Amino acid sequence: MEENFEEQINQYCRSMSSPESEFLQAIQDFTWKKMINPRMLTGHLQGQFLSMIIALKQPKTVLEIGTFTGYGTACLLENMPNDAVLHTIEANAETASKTQAFWRHLHQHHKVQWHVGDALDIIPTLAIRPDLVYIDADKINYKNYLDVCFDMIPSGGLLIFDNTLWSKRVINAQDIESDRDTKNMHEFNAYALGFEGLQSILLPIRDGLTMLRKHEAL
Repeated sequence: MEENFEEQINQYCRSMSSPESEFLQAIQDFTWKKMINPRMLTGHLQGQFLSMIIALKQPKTVLEIGTFTGYGTACLLENMPNDAVLHTIEANAETASKTQAFWRHLHQHHKVQWHVGDALDIIPTLAIRPDLVYIDADKINYKNYLDVCFDMIPSGGLLIFDNTLWSKRVINAQDIESDRDTKNMHEFNAYALGFEGLQSILLPIRDGLTMLRKHEAL
């Protein structure tokens, strides 16, 4: 009953949020028809949240860690300023190749800088100072991504981590004790909350979004 109620709430929220663009719908179709593990796709409600944050923040530079098929990428692009740039990193070369080919076919004129490989190796070479970083990649490295990205972003910059509720398993003490991935995510959540210099909020949107804001310099 609880799960059904939760899904009804999610459906209602989606129905009362701005609809997906044709391009986002096309990414959704492409992902479910052509990709393994299509459930990794950023969802409609979460995508609209990202788009809204971009509209409010108006960043000049955005970094995304974990491209997959680019649904989140497209949402980040929707309200970006004309002179802004988005860098996105995908570790899986085959996924990156399919995604870039799909984007070239349907959205040739975009402001995405594609990067393929290990994000922890690529990030130090970018020489950028992103105002916003969206992370939806290998969860085992969430602490490492926070460490490296904290030094990159300016005061007032945002870090957004996906899947931080981990299918609600992080609220189950037995899962935290017995499941390595759940324990890792719980430990990351505690690490982010206690990270000096950051304001933190964990939002129960889809599978959990943690938003961190770097304190303004005194």
